[in-house]
Amino acid sequence: MNIFRAWKLKRELKKHHKRQLKMAQESENDGILFYILSLILIIALGVYYLGYRFRIKDLPIVGAVALIITNLVLWISNYRLKKDVILYQKGEGLRDAKMLQSIEDKSYEKKKQLTHIILKNEEGYDVKTWSIGKANSLIIGKSSRVRVDIDLTEASYSSLISKNHAILNKTDNGWFLEDLGSVNGTGIQKLSDNRKLKVKTGPVKVESGDILYIATTALLIR
Repeated sequence: MNIFRAWKLKRELKKHHKRQLKMAQESENDGILFYILSLILIIALGVYYLGYRFRIKDLPIVGAVALIITNLVLWISNYRLKKDVILYQKGEGLRDAKMLQSIEDKSYEKKKQLTHIILKNEEGYDVKTWSIGKANSLIIGKSSRVRVDIDLTEASYSSLISKNHAILNKTDNGWFLEDLGSVNGTGIQKLSDNRKLKVKTGPVKVESGDILYIATTALLIR
């Protein structure tokens, strides 16, 4: 869901900046058109005045020179406009990149912060919820004489769950799940790509939205 929101926001940002760029280009074009028309009018009046004032016989030559000057001015104006548009696009692209990076960083930080563990039944309904709070380590298993933080004694297939089945540990890089030598194993279904991983030796990173499988019992982490 976070990925979809980030993609949707990215698409809206692109649309917004396209509209802004179009408006800026239209404004620039209107200004340049007014400038060009004014320049042509001034040059035409200047040529007419020179021809009348000094009775220049070679008026076509003067007109040709004026036309060359006008084309040169137009070329310079067009070059400057293209340069300004390129700089504007680069600036907008850089702002977009920074904004998207900020969104991704916040999304990543949110994924690292787990708040609840939810026991699911076979139909996918919530059965029980545990609040993680400020805990840095959570033991998952069955409570008897051994203390566990996530007690799955009442789960449908609790007989498959070991007393000390798995452990969740919080680090600077997020939360990690590790199997504690259980009989029936531990697994993870990743939210990002729907992959199912078997936790064998060593810790495996988990994020908000992943589903933990304690033997066959599903725990959703938020």
